[in-house]
Amino acid sequence: MPLMSEKPRILFVDDEPLLLEALQRAYFRHKRSEWDMFFESNPQKAIELQRAQPFHVVVTDFHMPDINGLELAKNVQASDDSTQIVMLTGAADLDTAVNAINSTRIYRFYTKPCEPEVLEQGIEDCLLRHSQKKQSLNPPAHAGYEILNRLPIGVIVCDKNAHVIHMNQFAAEICATRQVFSIDPTTNRLRASLAAYRDEFNACIQTVNTQDRAMSLSRKDSDTPVCVIISNLKEGQNDRVMLLISDPDRHMAPSVDILQSIYDLPPSEARLLQHIVQGYSLLEAADKMGITESSARTYLKRIFSKTNTRGQPELIRSVLLTPTLHQQAPHFFN
Repeated sequence: MPLMSEKPRILFVDDEPLLLEALQRAYFRHKRSEWDMFFESNPQKAIELQRAQPFHVVVTDFHMPDINGLELAKNVQASDDSTQIVMLTGAADLDTAVNAINSTRIYRFYTKPCEPEVLEQGIEDCLLRHSQKKQSLNPPAHAGYEILNRLPIGVIVCDKNAHVIHMNQFAAEICATRQVFSIDPTTNRLRASLAAYRDEFNACIQTVNTQDRAMSLSRKDSDTPVCVIISNLKEGQNDRVMLLISDPDRHMAPSVDILQSIYDLPPSEARLLQHIVQGYSLLEAADKMGITESSARTYLKRIFSKTNTRGQPELIRSVLLTPTLHQQAPHFFN
């Protein structure tokens, strides 16, 4: 993953390519040394870009098909409420402006055509406001988000109705592919991409309590499943759940040697644990090792005892959050 740019990120969204080209001509040459600019004609793609890496300012047209500027602004702010919104519209009526400003905390509202100098000043004002808002964040919380974005696993926090509250960089990239999960741009609700898993996924989220739940989700573009651990958040937030998403195609599971060292396991138990973390069922893992399912269950009981875990979901979560695992995948952060 490329390092985040030090320049402020500005996204321009308009379904009319000619207007986007006009904005690019107006600002690209003399502002490219100051701004990192993006131009997008598809509102849904703009939402996905925001979730992957939030922008400082989003300048959007109001009248767009399927997802209008108001809906786009709501999704942008649901992802990161420090992102500042500038709304452009050809319908110069006060009711539209008041509705937009009141419902989405839009900082600037301009009618088209808007002079480039006026819009530029509005963007600069938004950048100042963004900086002030970021500085007011609790530093430990801000550091926590940075740490989450460094993890080579997906982390999603949502409520019991699957409305997304926060996700890290890895999870945003998984959702953007729409192979495992997708997010409804209107409701900000998470759902399994394949219909066969949706009822089970919703049931897991709504019923998870003191015991973790686990799912293995197949996908069209890979032979390896994605492993999802669903946990109830503690400390007074019982209406929220956390999803840990492990994609074997995106990072390597800990080696057998490392699992032996960390958990004091013999080679046979370490190999079984590695297969389970990679998303294989107990029977599949037994087949890969050439042992019976009964022997695999015996190994697994010993692993539970040595790792002080009570079930496979808790066991997988423990291994996924092992610091050594993160050290094995430095290429993910490049």
